[in-house]
Amino acid sequence: MAAATITAITSVGSLFMGAMGAYQQSRAAQAQARYQAQVAQNNATIAQQNADRIRQNMDQAEDEQRERIAQTKGSARAAMGASGLLVDDTADSTFGLIQQDIMELGEYDILKLRDNYEQEARSAEIQGINYQAQAGLNRLEASSQSPFMAAAGSLLGSAGKVAKAGKGVWW
Repeated sequence: MAAATITAITSVGSLFMGAMGAYQQSRAAQAQARYQAQVAQNNATIAQQNADRIRQNMDQAEDEQRERIAQTKGSARAAMGASGLLVDDTADSTFGLIQQDIMELGEYDILKLRDNYEQEARSAEIQGINYQAQAGLNRLEASSQSPFMAAAGSLLGSAGKVAKAGKGVWW
């Protein structure tokens, strides 16, 4: 009977230790999921800031390209004028057509720049959306953790073993 009592008491102690372990494990998993959600949320914010910065860089690159176009047009005008060509003629003159070509090619370059920067900014925004989704999943994971239910499950799962161990002591 003494051995049965010791076995029963040990089983009860083990039952409560298991329940406490399940409770602590569930709380740790919950805390980890909340932490990961915050990290993902921070990454989403950074990704949006990156997209904004890329668009600012795009505006600057467009301004710089327009400045290069103006400089090219000025250089062409000076070179043609120095060669003795008439530069103040009508828009359909050779010089006017060259100036128009410079503008068109320059605007084409600006459109390519804008497209490249927009693709890069869009990639950063998509990355941010993915981080937002990950944060949502992590929050869901954290909310699905229930330390008390984990402890209760452990208690209920081990109750049969305790009852079996105590059968000779209490019944």
